[in-house]
Formats: sequence, structure tokens, C-alpha cells
Amino acid sequence: MATDTSPSSKDELSTTPTPIPAWAKLTKGMAVGVDLKDWQSWKEYLQKRDTVPPLQSLVSGKKNSPLAWALFADESLDSRTLDLLETLGEIASGRTKPSTGTVRQLESWLNDLERRISERNLVLELLAVTHALPNLAVATSAELWWNLLDKIVSHANDAVATNFENKVFEQGLAGEVPLTLAYIFPELKACRQLGKPAARVLDDGMQALTDGEGLPKVDQLLHLRSLLACWTRSVILIKNTDGLLLSEDSFTQYQWLVRHAFRLTRADGTQTFSHGISSAYNRHLMQTALDQAQDEDDTEIAKLTLPKMKGKGNDLNLPYPSYESAYSQFAYLRCDWHRSSPRLAVRHDLEPLIVELESREEIVLSGTWDTTILIESVPIAPTGNWEQVGWQSDDDGDYLELEQEWTDGVKLQRLIFLAREDKFMWVMDTVLLDSPAEQIQYQSQPPIVSHAKLGTAAETNEVFVELPGSKVTLLPVGINEWQSESSLGKIGVVNEKLSLQQTSSGRGIVVPMFFDLSRKGQGKPLTWRQLTVAEKLVIQPRDQAVAYRVQTGTGHWAFYRSLTGKASRTFLGVNLIAEALVARFDKKGDIEKLLEVEAS
Repeated sequence: MATDTSPSSKDELSTTPTPIPAWAKLTKGMAVGVDLKDWQSWKEYLQKRDTVPPLQSLVSGKKNSPLAWALFADESLDSRTLDLLETLGEIASGRTKPSTGTVRQLESWLNDLERRISERNLVLELLAVTHALPNLAVATSAELWWNLLDKIVSHANDAVATNFENKVFEQGLAGEVPLTLAYIFPELKACRQLGKPAARVLDDGMQALTDGEGLPKVDQLLHLRSLLACWTRSVILIKNTDGLLLSEDSFTQYQWLVRHAFRLTRADGTQTFSHGISSAYNRHLMQTALDQAQDEDDTEIAKLTLPKMKGKGNDLNLPYPSYESAYSQFAYLRCDWHRSSPRLAVRHDLEPLIVELESREEIVLSGTWDTTILIESVPIAPTGNWEQVGWQSDDDGDYLELEQEWTDGVKLQRLIFLAREDKFMWVMDTVLLDSPAEQIQYQSQPPIVSHAKLGTAAETNEVFVELPGSKVTLLPVGINEWQSESSLGKIGVVNEKLSLQQTSSGRGIVVPMFFDLSRKGQGKPLTWRQLTVAEKLVIQPRDQAVAYRVQTGTGHWAFYRSLTGKASRTFLGVNLIAEALVARFDKKGDIEKLLEVEAS
């Protein structure tokens, strides 16, 4: 039988009310004359309205979806995610019309939604669908369109009412998703009403998830860029949504986070302490964040630090590039803001210490810095995590000192100094015992990257770390310069790791390492010596105080460490009462102090 296509039949079909969710009601005074149950009426309204500019028109890189700026770190990424973000981004911006293939893709996506609910990056797909929905109406059926919106609204309501164990993901699911619904569909009362609770979630998150200066806890740093992306998009939506406001305190945290994102960008654009999808660099994210933060210093910092940024930055009068946070259990030592600058990231919330050293645009150290201590040939172990006991950043360099309790009343202290002008890193481990021991054995294994080639001199103990484009020299200053003299210790490769071993006796041992990170010093003559330390004209044993002299092709330095309480001692004619000293010899041979740590 032929289908009746008479005018009266068509009229009946067009006037059949569209089934819509029970919550779907218009906001009073908006979309006047539109009937939500009349699909044609609602569809035409969405096509004609010009009061809600696409998000992509408000950000940098208007041809790229801002939802693809940064992905959350996750063990798995659905093969459809990136394609969906790109396709729906084109539709949301209005540059591409939705196709029948896109409609089929969304039908499949909707059917799989509940099964994928635990995926971290699903939140970006929810956002992508929401942003695209106004332009999808021309291609989808009324039933599919309302089912998509209903499911997203349902997830947003559930998220707002949920107490999240991980507050980072709350920012997307209970913050940005309902905020986006309020921005995209202000005509729908239920969507509009989600705006204020969503803004509160974001406002609270910017303060609760950071240390007071914009840095998340170190175990959440792998999500730093995805969090920055979420907050950057949200700041823009809040600015462009009537009745919503971000508090001044929260916006300040956002501004600080922007600077941290620049600070923690490697020379190649990837993120410090991060790998894989969460580490990827997106210039448009950084540029949009810079535009929103509106800080003149950050503009110069971005030019100096970030790849593919326009302009040449001016490094005069910029704040120090270093940062330390006891809350975040993280420290970042850096000589300057330039991409080639030596920088060391230290994560001390776990055992063992995790570090990343980058110099001249190449990673030198990356991973856990393993330490082994034996007292009278018996291994001892840490009883807790590291604690920051010293931090200072000034024109001479960055100083960080950490302390850790070990069994049998042993303390391990690690002093790190990164010289700002001289481009060296001094790492000095000190083991302190409650009572003297006949034998203290110590092994330190700095995590040299696996692709580096380790070379040694024919007769001396320096180690050359050769990287594809540069070289770093490591001097084991606590042992003798000459390989033939091994009484103090030795350095070599043990179990495929560089290993420095030292042995001593008494109430403690000091294990220092000098990393020459300068470009000019590589390949030039160098030397080091252990110096004599005296107290009241009496030479001090090594478990009381030690001093060293290091000379390379770029400079000449002295180092000191006391293992006892406050005492007046002398070395090289220098008298001091300090616990630790790092000093440079000037051209006249006089001592110029770079770091002096007062005695406890």
C-alpha cells in the first residue's frame, strides 16, 4: 500500500508533539514564541540565535578545538576520543555541517556511554557533544538530540551531588560540564540553574586544590595541563555567562597556575615529571591562558620559556624562575627562564626521591634517586618520607635541603645547590649517626637517563654524561681524583646504573657530587681535592667537618660541611661557623660566598 503523502497527512505529522524530558522548560523571558515540543520551532531557533558565541571564537587558535588542548593522564584512551573532539569541534564552530556519519557515531556513543563512565577523558567528550548540540539539531532526529542532552544533564546533576574522592576530576564533571550547559543553553531553565553551583565547584577547586600560590599537590602534577585547560575554558565561560562570577582569590590561584604551567614546561614543550598524552604541548592552550591571566611578567616568561611563542622575551626584572612548596612536597630549582636553562625538579612526597634534571634542552636525570646505607655491614632503611628543612632562592642560586629519618636513629640529609650564574649543581648527602660506627658504607645512584652514554677518563674518576646534543661532567668530589687511590670510595656502573660508593667510620659521612652543566666548561682541564679543616689549630676528622675544592674550565669553587653542632673552624684561611658553605674564588683568589647555611 502506498504511503499517504497528502498535505493533511504532512500537517498532522509536523504538529505531533516531540517527546522531551520532564525537566525541559524554557527560562522565563527567553526564546519567546518557541515551543520546545515543536521540534521544528526549537531547531530553527537554535540555528538563528546569535547570543551564544561558540567557545572557539573566544580562544587562541580558533581553527582547533579547545577541548583537545590537554588530556587527563589515563592508562587507556578510547580510539574514538580524539576523532570525536576534532569532528564535534568543527561542528560547534560552524565550519562544518554534521553528516549522517556523525549522527551514527553519536548514536553509538550514546549507547556506550554508561559502559565507559570510568574513563577520565570521557568528560571531554561530554563537553564536545554539549558545545556541538546547537548545530547538530539540523541533522539529528528530535529523539536523538533530546536523548543526548538529557543524558549530559543527568550526568551533570549527578556530578554536582557527588562527593569526589579525587577533586581534580570534580572540576570537569561537576564544574565545567554543568557550566557549559548553562552557557550553551541559557534558554533552558534546568541548564541555566546549573551555572551557579558549577561556578562554586570551580571557585572552591581553584583554592582547595592548590597550595595558596597556584600549584597542585605533586601527585596531581601529571594533570596540571588538563586542569589548566579546564580552568581556562571555565574562566572564559564564566566571563561570558550572565550572573556568574569567579572570586578574586580563585582567579589569583588561576594566574599562579598559569605561571607554573610555563615554569614546568621542558625545552621541547612537554611537561616536567610527565609523559604520554598528559605531557603533550599545545601552544593555543598556553596563549589563551596567558590572555586570560593578563600578567605582564608572564608575557615575557612565555616568550623565553615556551616553544613557538611569538616575540623575543626580555628577562630583565623578572621574578625568580624557581619555586618550592611544602604543601605540594615539590621543589623546582632553575637558573633562569630561558628554554636552555639548567633546571631540577624534585618530588619528595615518596621514597625514594624522584628528580628530573634538564640542561641545555636535554634531560640528564630522570627517575628515582636510589640510596643504600649499611652500618657495620648491616643494611638500614628509611622510616619515613623526606622533609624539607631548608630553602632559599636568590641572585646566586637555589638551595634546597631535605632530611629523612632511617632506622637505628640515622639521619640522611641531602643539600642541593644550583648555581644561577656559574651553571653547576652541587649535591651533598650527609649521613648522621647517634653513635660512632667502625664502618659506614654508602651508595648513591643518580638516575642518569638510559639513552645517555657514560664515559670516564683514563686515569681519573670524573664521569662524562654524553647526550645527543650536549655533555655534562660529574665529579665525585668525596673520593680521590685518581683511580689509583680508592681508599675513600669508587664510582662506576652497577646493575646498569651509575653508582658512587663511599666508605667511612665514626659518626657520619659526607657524599658530594658536582655536576658541571655549563657549555663552555666541557672538555677543559678540571681537578678537585679534599681539604684540611682545622678547629683551634687541630685538624678535624672527616666525621666532624669536611671541605673541598673544585676547579673546571669555567671557575674555581670551595665547599664546606660541618657534621657537628656550632663550631668555629678554618679551611684555606677562611674562618666560619656555618653548617654548610658554597663559595666562588674570584680573580684575585678571594672567597665570594654563594650560599651559607647557618649552624643549627
